[in-house]
Amino acid sequence: MALMLLKKTAFWGSLLAFLLAAAPVLPALADGAPAKPGDFSPFDPPLPTPNEDFQDALGDKVTLADFKGQVVVLNFWASWCAPCIAEMPTLDVLQGDLADAGLKVVAISLDRDGIKKAAPFFRRTGVKNLKLYTDRMSDLFQELKGSALPTTYVLDRDGKVVSVYVGATNWSSDRVKAELKKYLDAKPAG
Repeated sequence: MALMLLKKTAFWGSLLAFLLAAAPVLPALADGAPAKPGDFSPFDPPLPTPNEDFQDALGDKVTLADFKGQVVVLNFWASWCAPCIAEMPTLDVLQGDLADAGLKVVAISLDRDGIKKAAPFFRRTGVKNLKLYTDRMSDLFQELKGSALPTTYVLDRDGKVVSVYVGATNWSSDRVKAELKKYLDAKPAG
């Protein structure tokens, strides 16, 4: 048991060191320019809807299937991740701007302390349009083979994972909204 805890602690420490080294990408948020080369990376063919559940603010289980019919911007973040902190207000604006078009931003905290860390973070950053979700054991993130924070996946109205964006960006920029519009304009297949 102690060895497993040590391995998990080492993983999170390594991830933190990586993210701190990536902090120079933060200036890219100003104009919505991609923080990493490649911008949105499409999946061809799209990946099936992930099955792992996560929790809402009350601790109830939620799955991505619950959002079928909407375009989902699935963002993984943590309160200690500087690029995540920088982009969270833009995710909040995106949700406010495109909710009526059928967009749902699902921002999932991977903080080990779950709601205890995530809720104060939302209050401090002034988040108004996003609901709070947590995945303390990173099960969904691991199912999607995520490896860095922040990482954001886009799911179409059928729940299929159509693209991924690794790194921070300005989610409320016109460039990003134009990228998401093609999924918002598409009708569900089923």
